[in-house]
Amino acid sequence: MLTFFRKTYRIVRLIVWFLFMAMRAFFTRLGKSPEQIARLASLDTERWARGILNILNIQLTVHGEIPDSSRGVLIVSNHLGYLDIIVHASLMGVRFAPKKEIRSWPFLGWYVGLSCPVWIDRKSPAKSKQTLAEFEKTLELGIPLIVYPEGTSTDGLHGLRPFKSTPFAAALNDNRPLMQIITIYTVPEGAMNPAWFGDQELLPHLWELLGIRQIRADIHVSPLIFPEGNDRKSLAEKTRGIMLASYREHTGITEVPQ
Repeated sequence: MLTFFRKTYRIVRLIVWFLFMAMRAFFTRLGKSPEQIARLASLDTERWARGILNILNIQLTVHGEIPDSSRGVLIVSNHLGYLDIIVHASLMGVRFAPKKEIRSWPFLGWYVGLSCPVWIDRKSPAKSKQTLAEFEKTLELGIPLIVYPEGTSTDGLHGLRPFKSTPFAAALNDNRPLMQIITIYTVPEGAMNPAWFGDQELLPHLWELLGIRQIRADIHVSPLIFPEGNDRKSLAEKTRGIMLASYREHTGITEVPQ
């Protein structure tokens, strides 16, 4: 009974918060240029995410140094599902690059669109140049961009999948800095794994997640690195190596997929 009340209470608070932030986004962006809207969207996303952390009682701890949020940093993270969007957005004003299929989701697709993301069409290689140009423009504007090069979410318990190198090309121009983060979730004994992966259905997973009393999110930040002459493939391999070392150190898991 207590769990059901917790879920219901949180749903009501989330609806109110979502509507408030949507109205705020609409009025604050009126008459603004596309560049100004992109900057405002990243800041609004940070405020939105911090509110949700409070509603869901997600206790966030950052280990390491987060760079100036006005700097165009390419952030690379492991990916554990939709919860990452909330946790990572709360760190700093970032721009996301979700798959375009999300755009067609009822309500959520429209709502995600308020953050001015760079929509990714993985089925259309012809659009990869356009996507890369959007990535580079985002970094030029000084807006941090976060990517999940594994290409899919995992359970967080079996290491990192191989990285796709395409997103790393955005950092090559002007030798942009990269920040690597490892995200780890911890929940009370008996609670479900908050990671959303595989063929799990979204709504049943979200309903169960709403009932978790508290979620601990630990973000382990590695020092910034720069491309320094690497091509995108070697940069992806170098980044993955750094993140694997961090993952092994902070999870104790040594066997990882290749």
